[in-house]
Amino acid sequence: MTMNGYKRHSILIIALALVLTNWATACAEPPAEGGLEIGKTAPDFTLQTIDGESVTLSDFRGKTVIVNIWVMQCEGCVDELPHFQAVFDKRSREELAILAINSTEDPAAVKEFANSRGFTFPILVDPAGQVVESYGRFGAPTTFFIDGEGIVEAIKHGAFLSPDEIESTLDSL
Repeated sequence: MTMNGYKRHSILIIALALVLTNWATACAEPPAEGGLEIGKTAPDFTLQTIDGESVTLSDFRGKTVIVNIWVMQCEGCVDELPHFQAVFDKRSREELAILAINSTEDPAAVKEFANSRGFTFPILVDPAGQVVESYGRFGAPTTFFIDGEGIVEAIKHGAFLSPDEIESTLDSL
């Protein structure tokens, strides 16, 4: 390879690294000004599951609710979903609800993705991004921990790395 070939190759590698860095950080950007905050009431919503059932957040009053906003193109989002499944399998349905909201993607593709991975917690679809709009603009994944009164008790921007991390957050509420 000539010296110019090495330079072009090096420039391409640097450009690719910058693109990947920007993509990775976009998956977990903090909320824009005016987003939902700890101590505030979580906006109510009604969305459809991937199986066409209506789910309304306020129907879960009396339980802790984890609301996870995710997209399939975000590697961190996809990587953390099995952690939510592990917590869902371990915790009582009487005390905890997990609602994973896929934002702005094709509902049929989301259903195929979720079914192929065997997720049993509710996967909701928000193709117009209405919940993201009402909760504040932020990167995915973002997870809200909502108490039995509908108050946001904790917010996590970015992916959980283990079920234990989710459990620790739940135990701290």
